[in-house]
Amino acid sequence: MKLFPLFLLTTASLFTTALGGGLIGYGQWWYDPKCCYACRGIIGGASLECPDDSMDGMDMGGMDMMATASPMAPCISENDAFLTTLAYCINSTCAADDVPTWKIEKYWADQATGDPTLPAKWTYGAALANITKAPAKVWKTGDVLNFTALLSSSDYDYQRSFDDLFDWEEATQSTYVIIIITVGVGTPLLISLLGHLPYMTGVFDKLKPFLVYPSIIGTYNVRPLPWGLGNAPTVGQSLYIAMFVILNIILGSVSYRGFDQPHPWGFSRTGEILAYVGYRTGHISFALLPLTVLFSSRNNFLLWLTNWPFSTFLVLHRWVARVCVIHAVVHSITLLGAYVGTGTYYTDVHKPYWIWGIVGTLCLVILLFQSMVWLRRASYEIFLILHILLTVFVIAACWYHVMYWKGFTGIYEYWLYAVSAVWFFDRLIRVLRICKNGIRRATVTEITPDTVAVQVEGLRWSPEPGYHAYVYFPTLNPLHPWENHPFSITHTSMLHPQRHTPTSPAGSSLPRHSSSDNDIEKATGKATPLETTVLPHPPATTTSNSITLYIKKHTGITRYLGTHTNLPVLFDGPYRGNARDGILACDRVLLIGGGIGITGLLTWARGAHANVKLAWGVRQAAEPLVRHLAAALDAVADKEVVVGRRLDVDALLAHEVRAGWKRVGVVVCGPAELCDAVRAAVAGFGRQEKTIFELEVDAFSW
Repeated sequence: MKLFPLFLLTTASLFTTALGGGLIGYGQWWYDPKCCYACRGIIGGASLECPDDSMDGMDMGGMDMMATASPMAPCISENDAFLTTLAYCINSTCAADDVPTWKIEKYWADQATGDPTLPAKWTYGAALANITKAPAKVWKTGDVLNFTALLSSSDYDYQRSFDDLFDWEEATQSTYVIIIITVGVGTPLLISLLGHLPYMTGVFDKLKPFLVYPSIIGTYNVRPLPWGLGNAPTVGQSLYIAMFVILNIILGSVSYRGFDQPHPWGFSRTGEILAYVGYRTGHISFALLPLTVLFSSRNNFLLWLTNWPFSTFLVLHRWVARVCVIHAVVHSITLLGAYVGTGTYYTDVHKPYWIWGIVGTLCLVILLFQSMVWLRRASYEIFLILHILLTVFVIAACWYHVMYWKGFTGIYEYWLYAVSAVWFFDRLIRVLRICKNGIRRATVTEITPDTVAVQVEGLRWSPEPGYHAYVYFPTLNPLHPWENHPFSITHTSMLHPQRHTPTSPAGSSLPRHSSSDNDIEKATGKATPLETTVLPHPPATTTSNSITLYIKKHTGITRYLGTHTNLPVLFDGPYRGNARDGILACDRVLLIGGGIGITGLLTWARGAHANVKLAWGVRQAAEPLVRHLAAALDAVADKEVVVGRRLDVDALLAHEVRAGWKRVGVVVCGPAELCDAVRAAVAGFGRQEKTIFELEVDAFSW
């Protein structure tokens, strides 16, 4: 399975190479062959005797990075003086570069007129044949080019030097783009690889309470920050974000070289640097689009190759997207300043490439504000639809921006191909999963006014812990059949009473005792004993053909859930959640749940590990859910179930420390407040105690 994404990447790389594309400096150059571009750059802005005199001198010289097809192309294609002058210069200068004739002919066919769709009336060879004698008169800037001219060596050296400089600028840009994408993708891979090296386990164990577990801002992580400021990342996530942001700032700000004045494109010294900054930030913004979409994908190959959870990639998705938008805004502002300085703004602002660029930047900015946490929480379904539509507009706008600007460049389009491929691959895998699972029928039972149990027959999934699925209820809201939500999976067979006995730190079995650990504790302090039935425990490898979901009704499609006996459902899944190997390798596993978070814990409590304690707290109104799960809870020998009050997380962890366990795995699933409290407590105990804690937070946060 892990070789498959690598195969896709290799195939994509070979496909790109086969098309002849590549970044500047890594497969192609803007000015190749340089002698040809230098010759044309000298006379590109020359005044010509054209049938339409209003077009004289409008070619803008060598401004290849700033213009679409030349408006002078129809005149140039029929102008003897221009074609013979260009051919003579190329013939005189390209011999020193050993440029093959076929390459010159190709350049001539594509670039001689300034419009690849409008070829010159003569081929390169025919233009040379029409030169009856070597030219002796030197053409000077400002002269009308109405004769076969000799171009001065100083003009040629000047233009050639600029072309060399610009190619260097673009090659540097390509190098920095490669660095940014490599760091963005490679950091998760590298850190995961380090975790598998000898002697690194102990290092990571010491770092986790300081870097991996704690939040960068207080105890906020799953809970959004006040005033709708979003979700606070962990310290480790913050280090990645800071590294990535600083890297983008540095590589977007350094290694710019100016050219001698007067500039071939009419830029001032400041305008030239602004233009180079604009070109680079625009390219980086394009390159970050695939990375942004990749980090948001359920079927992200980095999820398969690393031990990073999907929640971490969602955090990184938001921050990479912000960096992408900032690059696009800087691109727009700097090029606006550069074009105003040359005076070309007043004509280019009406051109299609400029308009599509504005559309793309505006859509990115709207996406940024549309993704604010309070809008996501207000109506996730509306947020998601707008998010996808705006993303489509961004990709379309970027495509037309490039096509109207330069046509097919063999550079920028590939980033758009890549982002489209990532998106379609993710959707394809989703569809295939849904088709594989088929249309299922669900029996819905209302347990409390806001909680239902959904039992689905016919899904034979292995009862391993840490899995979830995205569930569609297409008939509940026929106007929005695409709506889906993630839910933890519980196998129905696990709801039957089966006992398993925990062990002590010394390895002996712990005796069952009739205490609060095996009772339902109410807020009043009274304990209600659970009925106990002892049955053989099934092997961990057994499968079930029925799963049960416990769903709390919210404002979305789940609010329509009521008692049904034949409700059609679709499943995109199962998906593995956080990496569970670290938890399963612990001496002791502590499961902490709140409300319907018990769903994500039952698979852990039933045979995943030999030594488990379950702590579950629910509101008073949810006591019917506790009764509903009484048989399943009774099969867990070591447990603490409280109704009407919060779990004492610190006391739970302190008890495990006093018990003398060397390595304790903590799995929490429940409300955001509980998840954040457990995260903070585990980080604190991990820093202060000798006991090593492994933490898994099973929370679906958008």
